[in-house]
This record gives sequence, structure tokens and C-alpha cells, in this order.
Amino acid sequence: MLTSVQSRKANQFLSIPRAYDHAVVIGSGIAGLTAVRVLSDYFNQVTIIERDMLETPHEFRRGVPQGRHTHTLMPRGQVILEQLFPGLLDEMKANGAVSIEAETDIAFYKDGRWQAPFQRATNIASSRPLLECILRRRVMALPNVSLITGCNVIGLLTDAGGKRVTGLTLRPRRGAVCTENELAANLVVDTSGRASKAPQWLEDLGYTPPEEWRINPFVAYTSCLYERPANHDGSWKTLYISPEPPHGTRGGIILPMENGRWCATLIGVAGDVPPNDEEGFLAFARSLPTSSFYDAIKEAKPLSKPIGFQRTENRVRRYDKMPEYLDGFLVCGDAAIALNPIYAQGMTAAAQAANALQRSLQAQQRQSPDSLDGLAARFQQTMSKAVQRLWRIATTNDWDWPITEVTDDLDDQ
Repeated sequence: MLTSVQSRKANQFLSIPRAYDHAVVIGSGIAGLTAVRVLSDYFNQVTIIERDMLETPHEFRRGVPQGRHTHTLMPRGQVILEQLFPGLLDEMKANGAVSIEAETDIAFYKDGRWQAPFQRATNIASSRPLLECILRRRVMALPNVSLITGCNVIGLLTDAGGKRVTGLTLRPRRGAVCTENELAANLVVDTSGRASKAPQWLEDLGYTPPEEWRINPFVAYTSCLYERPANHDGSWKTLYISPEPPHGTRGGIILPMENGRWCATLIGVAGDVPPNDEEGFLAFARSLPTSSFYDAIKEAKPLSKPIGFQRTENRVRRYDKMPEYLDGFLVCGDAAIALNPIYAQGMTAAAQAANALQRSLQAQQRQSPDSLDGLAARFQQTMSKAVQRLWRIATTNDWDWPITEVTDDLDDQ
């Protein structure tokens, strides 16, 4: 129950005039939650549709398979998230997230020797569930935000001419309490990740799906959680052994997490897949070009089984180059541009997309205050420019691996 002070603040919040009625965001990952925060300033109602049940918010969830691996929030991402969620970084640290000073806290091994890190900055390390839980709690405290869990989105609804989104169609998952079949909306934002069905939805409505480009050096991860050993000398908070093309296919990274844990991730490139059994995990760690990784974990207490992840290719769907846009439908996050996680730019890309959404809505209000027509083109093009630098960071070195596969669909058109 709301207190009188909370009720007064909620009434003040809802009394602020907003230009548009209802926005729906598909997915409640980092991209989805940051988009919701932006949209809450422009829409009377914002609804999140999440396929997972979210019954245990502090646990790793099935819908974010990459969530069990190492996560670092880079400086640019920190700045944007702090602007959207004031006090976020302090709240993360209060809940156990670890600040990492690149100059003093990172042991970085590359090209056969220990080197100074490639940046001078402060990064924030935590588990993915910690950051998502804090962001979700923040957005769910907004009076005009609601959440529907346990539902899949199976298609879009449009006006009679098929030019403008009017909502979406839902299907409850087994055991879900979702009762909605159709949900009306003025704006739908797809942040459902790499498995996004947006190209198929658009094609079903008669639109040309976006071109898709992939740069795949066949990176594989296997990660295991450990209790940080009591005898760790503290000479580093992060240990990073970098794979080196064309033949140094193995590497690893150890990052701190809340509750005194380490996330230890083995990296294999060019099809060199780290094993997901304990004995094989340790053997792979022992094979790295320096023994530091193996020495750090060999007597540490494992808190999980090793878990692998191989959907790591760089992929961009060129929504910024669409010949025709469905008004009221936006795509962002990994659904639009997914980066090789080895470069730790994914959460920053999500934050950049939220920033692009904010700028696009500001421009929309100035130029078309009573309409969302044209927003789709404006946003997709603005977002593409915002993440171009991150795409270059993630793909430049990936070209150097001998089996890197580069594909696009241009020859199929």
C-alpha cells in the first residue's frame, strides 16, 4: 500500500502531461529496462512483456543465457545509466558490485607478456542479475509502468492499411497467468535479443526485412562461479588473458562479483570450444599461455557447474536502411545489433540505444507533437550512428582470425 507521501508523488507524476498514450516494450533485459525508463517520460502508460516468469529476480534466468558469464559496465554505459537512473552506481556498489580501476586493478596478459591495460578508466563488475534487479525495481516504482510475465509475443497488429502499429498478439507460456491475447499500443519496442522475430513479423506484414550482416570468429565461452579464495593476494581484481590471432585461440577472464564471488570465463576462438565439465574446464585453464588463471582457481571452491555459450557472433540487422518503415515499431538492443561479448560492449550499446531513443522522442515532440509517424525511421537511424563506434571495436580484430565467416543477405535479394 502506498503511503500518503508516495501517493502524492505518484499523483504528481501522473499529472505531468505526456504526449502519447501507450507504449509496449518486448523484453526486460538491460535494453528493455532502459527503454522503459525513457518511454515513461513520454507515454501515459508503458507495459513490459517478458517471456520469463521472474519468480526469482536475483537468480540467473533462462531468457538471458549470456547472463551467467562475465559482465562489465564500461565508462560510457555508466554515464548514460547514471543519467537515466540517478544514484544507480552507488546502489550497485552498496549491493556488492566492484569498482575496477583499469590502471591498478587489472592484470592483462597479451602477446606473451604482461602489459598495461588498454584504457584508463573505472569499470563496474557485478552479476547480470544484480544490475537487472536494480533497474527493474527502479522502473517498476514508476506509477505508469506495468509488467506482464510469462508471455510470448507472436505478432504485431496494425491499422487497416498496414502502415501503423496498433498493438501486438500474445500467447501465454505454460504455467503463466497471462490472460491477454491482444494488447493495444501506439508504440511497440522490440528488445527481445538475438532471438527477435521482428524480421519475420515485418515480412508477414508485407515489408522488406532488414539486411543482416554477420562477422563470426566462432568465439565460445565456458564460465564457472567460484568463491574468491581467502588466500588471494589482492594484487588484481580482474585477470584477463587475451586470445591473439591468428593462432592464440585460448584466453580467459576472471571478474569479481557481489557476495565474494568470482566469475571465471574461459574463451576459445576459431572453433576452439572450452569444455563444460569440471575436469575439462581445469585442463583448458592449465593450457592457457600463462598459468595465472589456473593458479587462481585450482584450489578455489566452485559454486556452479561450468556452463557454455556459443551465440557470440557480431550481427547487425540494418533497420536504419529499411526502404519503408512500419510506423510505431522500433527495434533495439541485441535484436538490432549484437556484439561479440569478448569486448564487453553489449550493455553500453543498450545504454546508447536508450540515449538515442530519448533524443529521437525529443525531436519527435518538437516536429510532430501529436503523432508518432516518422519516429521509426528517425530512431533506427539515430541508434545506428550511436553504436557505430562500438561495432568497429567489436569487429576490427575479429577479421584477423583465419576462419572468420562474414555473411550478409545482399546476394539473396
